[in-house]
Amino acid sequence: MPAPIEDTVPWYKQFYPWFLIALPGSVVIACAITIYLAVTADDSVVSDNYYKDGLKINQRLEQDERAKALGLAAQIEFDLEVGDILMDITGLVQDPDQLQLEFIHPTNHEYDRVVVLHRLQGNRYRGDLEYQLTFRQYLRLSPVGDINEVDWRLNGDINFKESKIAKLGAQ
Repeated sequence: MPAPIEDTVPWYKQFYPWFLIALPGSVVIACAITIYLAVTADDSVVSDNYYKDGLKINQRLEQDERAKALGLAAQIEFDLEVGDILMDITGLVQDPDQLQLEFIHPTNHEYDRVVVLHRLQGNRYRGDLEYQLTFRQYLRLSPVGDINEVDWRLNGDINFKESKIAKLGAQ
């Protein structure tokens, strides 16, 4: 019977011990990263004032009903290269000098923006974009002021990768 072959290479120079150590080690590192992200990242989708938001829903429904009763509708054209917003609105009893257009990102409130549109003539309005829009956005048009205090609002959405024209209506 031949004599057993003795391994003369130390363990730390072998592949398999490091492979076996790397598996649980990578899990520990991934767990630490997950804990760090859970503690430091802000969850912007969840509202801290859910009770107040629930109380305001009836007022928002009244704004939508008022827009329906007036027969309000708007079409907005975006020129992203120049940064212009042109809007035509129908159904207004009197044309205010300014309207506000809110851009609401579906998941991240840091991308939300408000643009004030100024009346050019009649029911045509114009505004300036100061930033590039590339995402899908929800749009809300209303008179200038706090959204909880205005009479009406129009809603819609647009994906800037697919279109440069949005139609807003009462929902």
